[in-house]
Amino acid sequence: MFNSSRSQSAIWKPARRWFLNNIELILTAVGIGVILLSGWVASRSALSAATATAISATVVGVIHGILFWLLRRRQRRVRQEAIGQIREMLEDLGKNRLQTIKMSLYLVQVRQPDQEERTRQSFDRVYQILGEMSSLIDHISEESLASWRQRYRQTLDRVESESN
Repeated sequence: MFNSSRSQSAIWKPARRWFLNNIELILTAVGIGVILLSGWVASRSALSAATATAISATVVGVIHGILFWLLRRRQRRVRQEAIGQIREMLEDLGKNRLQTIKMSLYLVQVRQPDQEERTRQSFDRVYQILGEMSSLIDHISEESLASWRQRYRQTLDRVESESN
């Protein structure tokens, strides 16, 4: 019994993924079908076909609008969660690197006390860089990622065009 449910799950998983990947097209096709069907049904009843089609098209349009809005809202939420995770990862990586740098500078200071002023300047520079990194991480957003991609896409396109 257990293996049977597992194999059914394996069968439905690709179908569910395909459905979710194509939900906009499926809903559009169903909506058009409902509109055409309502016109056909109305032509056989007391309502005029044009009135029934207009009413069903309006209802389908409102339902599509709500569903698409819900889908887009979910997509935005998923992207924001991903960006939050990326921020946390970058911040953690940055802090780990900073600790390594701080330890290295401390060891230099202990081994070479006569270079204390240079060491302090190095520390100050490291802290400044860390502050800049934290600021950059705090400002990562979907828009900043899109502009970053666009900026580098333009650079790559320019390099490719110059090499040809």
